[in-house]
Amino acid sequence: MKNANRSTLSIMRAAAVVMAVAVVQLLAEPAMDARAATSPVDVRIVTNAAGSKFVVNGEDFMVFGMNWGYMPIGENYNYSLWTQPDDVIEDALAREMPLLQAMGVNVIRHYAGIPPRWVEHIYERYGIYTVVNHTMGRYGFTLDGVWHPSVDYSDPRMRAAITAEIVALVDEFKHTKGMLFWLLGNENNYGLHWSSNEIEALPEGQRDAARARHLYSLFGDVTDAVKARDGRPVAIANGDLQYLDIIAEECRNIDIFGSVSYTHLRA
Repeated sequence: MKNANRSTLSIMRAAAVVMAVAVVQLLAEPAMDARAATSPVDVRIVTNAAGSKFVVNGEDFMVFGMNWGYMPIGENYNYSLWTQPDDVIEDALAREMPLLQAMGVNVIRHYAGIPPRWVEHIYERYGIYTVVNHTMGRYGFTLDGVWHPSVDYSDPRMRAAITAEIVALVDEFKHTKGMLFWLLGNENNYGLHWSSNEIEALPEGQRDAARARHLYSLFGDVTDAVKARDGRPVAIANGDLQYLDIIAEECRNIDIFGSVSYTHLRA
């Protein structure tokens, strides 16, 4: 990798094995309706007596995916490839995507911010699908011009603002070729730190679960909002298997459960 691309640092994290497209649980087959007919790709979770499988445009599809991002050496997380001139973007993709092809990668996960036309470019030029990931306030969220580093998922105004932002993203991407499915969150259950009168009134041992209930109910609400506009599956990226009982109750409408797990790295 270093010899092939010395001028850049690819954020191809070892999370290839922990990204949410590493499906560990398929919950339902989404109903096909007018929403799916508007999508340029037919993506389904098919469940039968043999188990569950991913089907794309009528053919069984195995996801060989990884997180991918692009950052030149000397830059930091504030750098965005997508705000650069087209020739810079095309040159970066021309170096990076063949490396992914050589690895057998057919899907990349990218955070919201990549424009639809570059998702289409990556798919049409290199045959690689993109999963677009909105973090749902995992690393903070701006509400009414104020930055909140720790999101209160019980706040109705915060919930409405996050939902509205994701709905706008879906409307932007729903006709995009190469867009495979939606991914919500990124181990948000590891960032449940807000305080409120409601939370503080609970016994200390119940506070984390109460916060989690608000988080996953929002996941459920957002999933409904996404499915009302687009027929592609919806996934979540949970931190390991924490709160599975609450997820089963609040997120029964999701299609793919993804687990970001680091336990395999332990000695």
